[in-house]
Amino acid sequence: MLYLLFSVLLFSYNNVLWKKNLKSVSVPFLITYRSFFTSIISLVLLIFFLKWKPLTMVDFTKITLGSLFGVIGLFSMLTVIKKSSLQWLGVYSLIGVVFTIIYLWIFDTIEIEKALLGLSIIVLGFVCFINSNKESQLKMNYKQHALLTIMAFSFSLSAILHWRNLVLDFSPLLIIANQEFFVFLVGLVILLKQGKKELNKNQLKTYFKIVVLMSTVIFLSLLFNFLGLKDKNPIVSSILFLAIPLTTIVFSTFFFKEKLSAKNLIFIIIIAIGAFVLHHQSN
Repeated sequence: MLYLLFSVLLFSYNNVLWKKNLKSVSVPFLITYRSFFTSIISLVLLIFFLKWKPLTMVDFTKITLGSLFGVIGLFSMLTVIKKSSLQWLGVYSLIGVVFTIIYLWIFDTIEIEKALLGLSIIVLGFVCFINSNKESQLKMNYKQHALLTIMAFSFSLSAILHWRNLVLDFSPLLIIANQEFFVFLVGLVILLKQGKKELNKNQLKTYFKIVVLMSTVIFLSLLFNFLGLKDKNPIVSSILFLAIPLTTIVFSTFFFKEKLSAKNLIFIIIIAIGAFVLHHQSN
């Protein structure tokens, strides 16, 4: 549980770092630059501290599938939060609990009847939050809502797939190295395709320190997350979905002075209560 708690704080801080630094650079540049360092860190640790075991193509495919959903979720998330509030990220991350429950109900042993009350409370809070912010500074267009829905779905499915990989005794370092390599590869392809001129010495030097910090934070976030996920099933580890969004929202009001109205606070609490009920009944 301690791993999960550390992961919660680090992921929330990581969201703040993304939001802060995306103000002046493009999403592909920051993703590519950051994932370059996380790939190097994870690969070095993998080589020096892990006994190498040959991977079959099936094993590689299982790990890569979870990583690719993580990549999709990351790009969807950053495309939106570059121009929108972190509060929406928190709300849609809570919706990820719904995807997790539905998936495990279909493919595992979860009884959906036990989840109906929690799901209903989450939907109520979510609809109220959206209606409350139609004309406010938090207003988003349909494309942004669609991207955050894709984010919630992708991150949830990535967590489930990686949990299954961890149960099969794949190393967390191996999973991180795989995921960060594909983040780097996809980011680099997009960056080059867009013809960005950000890959110059001055730009790389300007953001070097902050990117190293971001790389360290996200590497530790992922490591603690996978270590915690290895000992818990996705339902138990959904504490991440409960805590990360709420701490992200708190951080957004603290670091970016985003106004959190009493009405929005009530709706967020309703969603959190629904997620807690969902978590409790599913166990």
